[in-house]
Parts: sequence; C-alpha cells; structure tokens
Amino acid sequence: MKTYNKSNGLLERELKVSPLAAQTFSKSYRYYCKGVSPSYVDHGKGCYLYDVDGNKFIDFVCALGPITVGYNEPSVNKAVIKQVKKGSSFSLQSPIEVELAEKICSIVPCAEMVRFVKNGGDATTAAIRLARAFTGKKMVLMSGYHGMHDWSIGASANNKGVPEEVGSLTLNFTYNDISDLENKLKDNEGNVAAVILEPIQGNGPDEGYLAKVKELAHKHGSVLIFDEVVSGFRYALGGASELYNVVPDMASFGKGMGNGYAISAVAGKKEILKLIEEGVFISTTFGGDAIPMAASLATIKILEQPGYYEHIWKMGTMMKDGIISLIAKHNLEDVVSFSGLAPHCGVSFEGQGSLNYLDVNSIYSQAMIDHGILVLAICNLNKYHKEKEIQAYLDATDAAFSLINKAIQKNTLEGILIGGKVDPVFKRNIK
Repeated sequence: MKTYNKSNGLLERELKVSPLAAQTFSKSYRYYCKGVSPSYVDHGKGCYLYDVDGNKFIDFVCALGPITVGYNEPSVNKAVIKQVKKGSSFSLQSPIEVELAEKICSIVPCAEMVRFVKNGGDATTAAIRLARAFTGKKMVLMSGYHGMHDWSIGASANNKGVPEEVGSLTLNFTYNDISDLENKLKDNEGNVAAVILEPIQGNGPDEGYLAKVKELAHKHGSVLIFDEVVSGFRYALGGASELYNVVPDMASFGKGMGNGYAISAVAGKKEILKLIEEGVFISTTFGGDAIPMAASLATIKILEQPGYYEHIWKMGTMMKDGIISLIAKHNLEDVVSFSGLAPHCGVSFEGQGSLNYLDVNSIYSQAMIDHGILVLAICNLNKYHKEKEIQAYLDATDAAFSLINKAIQKNTLEGILIGGKVDPVFKRNIK
C-alpha cells in the first residue's frame, strides 16, 4: 500500500508560505485526492515518476505537456550539461540562439522569423502585441486558452484583477462554429487586430474549418495566429499547421519544444516580426537563455527521427480504442466521455444522481493513483510510453470505471472515496 507521509508533510509546510503549494494551478494538490495522492516528485525517468515517498507512477501528465521525449532523456541531458559548463545567460548572445532560430524557421510552416521568450503565455502575448502594431487595431477574437496575461485571461471566468477596460478588448468565439466567428468579425468590422485560436481543441477541427478561419480573418484585415503551445511538436513536427496544411500569419510555441526546460517562441511572417526592430517591445532578460535552447535543439533532433510521430499516434490510438471500449463495457456513456486526438486524448465526466462531475472525477483520480497511474483527464504521451504502459493505464481505467459504477449504484461516495475531493481552481481540462 502506498503511503505519502513525506508528500503530505511538505504540502502542509508549503501551504503556509506559497498559495496552493504549487506554482502552476494544474499541478496543485487540488487536482488530486488530498492525503492519498503524491504532491512532490523526487525524480523522473522515461515515462515514470518517483515521488518523495518512493512510490513509482507511470506518468500520463508529462508536466502538463512539455515532456515530449521523456524524463532524463540522455541526449537532452548531455546537451544541457555541455551548455551548463559554458554558461546560461551572458552579456551577449550565444551562438546556439542562431542555430535554434534557423531550426525553427526550417520546420515551422509560417516561420520566416522567430523570437524566443519563456512561457507559452509570453509567446501568445507577443503575437497579440505584434498583431495590434501591424494592423493598428485593438480588438482580439480568441478561442481556447492562451495564458495568464490580461488580454486573454480578462475575457475568461478567471478574470479577477483584470480591468474591465482590458478584458472588453477580447471576445471569445466558438471553436468549429464558423458562423460565430464570421458574425463577431462583422459586429466588430474594422477593429479586429487578431484572430487567435488553439487550432486543435477537443476532437480537432471540422474538415476545412481552419482554412475558413484563415479566409475570414484575412477578409476582415485581421492577423491569424495559431496558439500551438499545446499542439506544437505534439501531433507533428510542424504542429497543426503541418497536420492540416493551413499556414497562419504567426504561431506561438512552448511546452514540448524544450522537453521540460523553460522556453517558448513566437514565429511568423518577417514583415510582422521585423516590427520588433521598430518599437514593438518584446524583450526579456532570459529570452536568450542558452540552456533551454540547448535542450530544445536536442529535443527537436529526437522528434525529427523517423518513426517518432508514428509511435506517438499508434500508442494514442491504442489508448483511445481502449477507453471507448471500456466506457461501453461499463455502460457509462452518460457519465464518461472520450475526447481528443490520439496523441492527446482522455476522458471527461458528467454527474449522475447526487454525484456531481467532480465526485466522479475524484473516484477516477483516486483509483488511477492506487494503480500507479498519474493522470488528470486528458493524457500526454512521450516516446517511452509503450504498449505495456498503455495497457497498465487501461487496466487501471477498467478498475476506476468499476468504482464509478459502484458509487452511482449506491448514489454516494461513502466507503469509496478515501481522500479529499478533486477541487480545481482552474478548470482547463475538466469538463
């Protein structure tokens, strides 16, 4: 039986000195069942994590997406250690910056120039600022999640602390509903600087949808931005642009491009990116940090290897088919839904009887942890996830679904849920 004494002790200590005891909402203890789940990791290897209490888990979170080629990947470690011996930040640029910029421009369809920053939200914010400067317009139409900065989060339910005047400059449009986008562009005719969206949401774009988005954006004089922080380097080397053969004006990248090291980028047309030389302020002290750039180059080298993406899609398809089969086996079609494309797929939940969707999610989370699986709802895969690990995930899911059925039949969590309930602050991946 797993114990979490060290994790629980660290959690209580950190809660006294740091909000949520995590620097990222979705890594917080509130996304797991408190007391019977790990909160602190000691180390990772491949697709496995080892917590501070010595428990071993197959990790399907992958640090919320950045771990594309595996924890402690030898070639990435080697590149990082080599650069550490040289240094990280200098008073001038490192040659590695040139090499990585050239690499990004060679593999990303829209990339004529690139600017490096740190987090995904930095990259999307840079793209929006550039679009506003390029068009001379203020409004933004967005679909999806684009980071913590005011222009984006101010138009969401998580908008505390953002002035209404800022939030009012961004409007949400519905993904895969081309009429909604068209109507909002017409309603704000001549004022929309940018149309920005996560190009792959849920089960992906309807046929022709992204091409129609591009057509509409350009028809109304707006810059089209693909937020590929999640999709970039996960579904294909060139991201959704490559997968669906639709090239935006700009794209933002992060997460998977550094295999866990903090790096992101905005890439796009030269005529837009060159505005940085003319007063568009996109400049950060650590934008040229050489260590994550070394990690990124080593990561991309692995992603470029023949068969990498075929493997990820194959494992994701095995997972997808298994989940769908298990939902049917347990007659949970009204409670559990499958969503996502194979490399980034999983489940979402609905309530039943007196149980709400977070009750159901809590049963699932606790059961998966009990079976040695670390997962939220939507899974991320890296190159070390093989059939053995996917089958272990499906076996754990089978057990979790049995417990969900038991709770539904009893109409209570009593005797089933031992730990605290899942209680997310930011409901990004939980329906």
